[in-house]
Amino acid sequence: MILSGNHQVTTAEEGAEALEILRTETIDLVTVDLNMPGMKGDALMRTIRAEFPQTEIIIITGCGSVETAVEGIRHGVFDYLTKPFDVVQVTASVERALARREDRQRMVCFLEGISRVLGQNRDANLVLEELDASPLAQERLRAVLEEPLLGPQSAGTRVSGPRTIEFLEVLAETIESRDIYMRGHARRVAFYADLVSARLCLSREEREHVRMAAFLHDIGKVGAASDLLAGKLIPEPERLESIRDHPAIGEKLLLPLGLAASIATTVRHHHERYDGAGYPDGLAGDDIPLASRIIAVVEAFDAMTCERPYRKARTRDEALAVLREESRGQFDPAFVDIFCELAEGGATNSVGSAGTLASSELGFSDGLDTKNRGAA
Repeated sequence: MILSGNHQVTTAEEGAEALEILRTETIDLVTVDLNMPGMKGDALMRTIRAEFPQTEIIIITGCGSVETAVEGIRHGVFDYLTKPFDVVQVTASVERALARREDRQRMVCFLEGISRVLGQNRDANLVLEELDASPLAQERLRAVLEEPLLGPQSAGTRVSGPRTIEFLEVLAETIESRDIYMRGHARRVAFYADLVSARLCLSREEREHVRMAAFLHDIGKVGAASDLLAGKLIPEPERLESIRDHPAIGEKLLLPLGLAASIATTVRHHHERYDGAGYPDGLAGDDIPLASRIIAVVEAFDAMTCERPYRKARTRDEALAVLREESRGQFDPAFVDIFCELAEGGATNSVGSAGTLASSELGFSDGLDTKNRGAA
């Protein structure tokens, strides 16, 4: 058989036998012929989708039509192959389908992780409800997790990585949407962090990891109190204490997703201080990951230059002065110097072009409202 060399393959002569196998064994993917004895392929497809929604389906048929292709799309079929087909075509389709299934499992693991990490937290549930209620979020998530390919694709297409990133973008931006003062914060911090990374001549992979961690640094705020994120006035000590766990929560949520481990580690340590008085682990100096030290500087700059309900935004020069005052205390002095030089040279002025993580190239091209509101 075409797939038996790389996969464990179980065969069934007709639909009823296939359903019996599905009900007794874990099956990742089913290839269905529309024209087979007993139960027809379209009926089998509908039953599989109803009983086993996580199982991928590929239709392979010699009697295809526009109507059957449309029916396949309606039922979430991953691909639709017509006979005659070749080994490369089938193998590529199967690999892409299995990659999508793996990606979905990571997404489920992430959502289950929210419950494990936060318990029955109503505010976390609220985030997911808002995610589900947002037309834009629904559209993006459908593209990320549900959209059947049903068309020629490159055999080298990678599904899991980009789709994981797009899912996290949706979640991060949904968290921001709960607080008008946070909107755009993740994109701006990622933009600033990439400026510093480029000045340090980090490798392309290192820059990508810094940018991704910067974009996701507040993902742990999925569990923050709604009143806090809604911008209600809370005394500063209470406000800071209420979000103190978010770096460690962010790490726990990111670890199962198959991203580089350094990204989750960076998120965990972005609130450490250079003098060792930060959290969650009290690391100091070069023991703090390089990317975390970069994010600490640029995240503070963005927070200071944005409005908050409890204070007015500082000017650029005022914020840079604070960074210099906290050099060697809160911040790595080398990165303070680099960022201040970049900002005073005008490099940060183009923050309005900050884009998404899913953009294929380093740098930012998507438009963004430059009227800043800030994050904690």
